[in-house]
Amino acid sequence: MFCPKCGQEVGEYSRICPACGELLETTSTVPPQPDYNNTQHPQPDNNNAQQPQADYNNAQQPQPNYNNSQQPNNYQQMPVIPDYKVQCILLIVFSAMCCCVGIVALAFAIVAIVYSGKIAQHINAGNIDLAQDASKKTKMWCWISFGVLMLSLIGVVLYYVFIFSTVMSSPEYQDMLDQFMNMYDY
Repeated sequence: MFCPKCGQEVGEYSRICPACGELLETTSTVPPQPDYNNTQHPQPDNNNAQQPQADYNNAQQPQPNYNNSQQPNNYQQMPVIPDYKVQCILLIVFSAMCCCVGIVALAFAIVAIVYSGKIAQHINAGNIDLAQDASKKTKMWCWISFGVLMLSLIGVVLYYVFIFSTVMSSPEYQDMLDQFMNMYDY
């Protein structure tokens, strides 16, 4: 078939000319359908022919041996590679809840979840070594994020304990506490 605009030869079922982009006739794009209704199939003559009958009672079928089945040599057992997605999500949630204290831990948790997303891609591509490497990096970044989060929370708690103990032991606080207690004495 040829394009009516540019004369380029196109495939029989093409709808658009690849050379000029002209829309071709749609009537030639539908392949002819065979008519199955009018075809005559020969009918077997079953009156005179005797069909042999199979004896299924005495036939023994081979049974598969499931006990000692061996896998082909080219098939290897797929190792289980953890993706640590749950840990990454929990670290992101807790880091976000700790607001200013957990902002650095949040950044490390985001790096961990990025590496976690690469694990499935490497497994689907058949790169088991890269998937294991991404899993190790995910675990490492999860631990770093967890460590930074814990250190920052411990730092905040120690800061408030220090402030509280300093204020409680100051003479100004003691004077203010005495005045408050003596306020309602008559």
